[in-house]
Amino acid sequence: MAADTTELAPRDVAAKVPVTATVEAASVTALTTHLTGPVTALNVKVGQRVEAGQVVAVLDTSGVQREIDTQRAQQISADVAAQNQLEQAQQAYQQSNDAMQRGLNPQVTQAEAALRQADGQLQEATAVFEQRKKAVAAGLDSTLLTQAQGVDSARRDALTAALESVRGNHGIYQSGMAKDDAVQPLLSKLEADERYRGAKHNLSAAQKAYDAALNDTDADLAAKQRAVAQAFDAKAEAAVGLEVAKLAAQQQLDSQAAAVQQAQRGVQAAQAAAGQSIAQLEVDVASGQVRAPIAGVVAEVAVKQGQAPAGYLLSVADPNRLVLRANVKELDSAKMKPGDAVTFTTPGTGAKKFKGRVLDVSSVAETQAAAEGASGQTARPEFPVEIEVLGDTEGLKIGGTAKAQITTESAKGALAVPREAVVDENGSYSVYTLRPKDDGDKFEVVKTPVKVGLVSDSDVVVEGVEKGTRVLNKPAEYRERVGATVTLVEEQE
Repeated sequence: MAADTTELAPRDVAAKVPVTATVEAASVTALTTHLTGPVTALNVKVGQRVEAGQVVAVLDTSGVQREIDTQRAQQISADVAAQNQLEQAQQAYQQSNDAMQRGLNPQVTQAEAALRQADGQLQEATAVFEQRKKAVAAGLDSTLLTQAQGVDSARRDALTAALESVRGNHGIYQSGMAKDDAVQPLLSKLEADERYRGAKHNLSAAQKAYDAALNDTDADLAAKQRAVAQAFDAKAEAAVGLEVAKLAAQQQLDSQAAAVQQAQRGVQAAQAAAGQSIAQLEVDVASGQVRAPIAGVVAEVAVKQGQAPAGYLLSVADPNRLVLRANVKELDSAKMKPGDAVTFTTPGTGAKKFKGRVLDVSSVAETQAAAEGASGQTARPEFPVEIEVLGDTEGLKIGGTAKAQITTESAKGALAVPREAVVDENGSYSVYTLRPKDDGDKFEVVKTPVKVGLVSDSDVVVEGVEKGTRVLNKPAEYRERVGATVTLVEEQE
């Protein structure tokens, strides 16, 4: 028989999947703009190398510059208006403060005059009362003297309670401060003050008792005491009115001071807002010069000179880190994993081999619609694979094609036979071997069961046979000759 055999010897075997891929940059930076002015200069083309910061295009920003000029004019006008408002607020505050310091506040002055008048009337009524009291010798009665002292004390308590209530709760009466008659609404509020009500009740009781005692002594004297009481009430009301006027004046001064601060903040806010808006427009003017963000190669140009951009201008690729991208069949994708070694060639570099490794095998298919059409058949899904290029990249061109071999499995120092030498009988594998006989060139055909390991395009790793064993490459020719003796004839070259 002819020597169509394989003598088993340890060797390296690898399972590989061939793919057609595209060379791409791992990092591509898109240059976009929100400006709407046309492109006035386009300084690059596809494939051109650029440096970081290099001006690659210029956009018309004259419209933005006009907007800056308009906003600056508006800012000047707004600044003048805000400054005028501030000065008016400062002037109003200064006038009120000067009037307060010099005692010329009209409301306070009027209230002081009213208090002086009421006090004069009280003194006059008191003098008339005292004169009548002497005439009837009522001042000699110790009981009347005690009651008179009690009335005076009750009056002082009532006035003190009224003033303290006003001072402690002046915010309640703020709505009445601007009115001509601020006393009456205040007095109605005072009626709700518990301490004031108590003091007023005590005064009323003391006044009634004193009035009754005086009436028993002399009716005219009692009438004059009632006049004193009425004059005191008028003075108390005037005193409360003065306190209200002072609080109102201080409240007005505080309000005007707050208005000054608000006007100052308004000036600052207007200037800040206008400055921020103009600053952004100035950034837009500067961005009219479009610069390359990285050093690299222009991968795409989406605009033409004179054309208004639609956002996207161009892209710059980093040529220092390249990848291969390919779509593979579902069966092949199941064999691949990140880290698998890759070798590839390109049409432009001839037989030169480049190296890489699998970065990612997508778990989501990318359906190819091209297979659908007249045949009505559904396109078979394909899965994207990304491969990192390692080492030397000289000669590789972005966008070029590559023929790659992805090593999905490997075995070192393994015993392997040609794929056609393995017989598969319903999952049971065997090979046909030659067992040497005593007379040297004689061999017995033996069917040897084996376990199958790694399967490559041409070979199968097997277990169950030993190094140096001769395996028949065409087992079909020897199925009927198992146990037969054959002579091995070496083929002559």
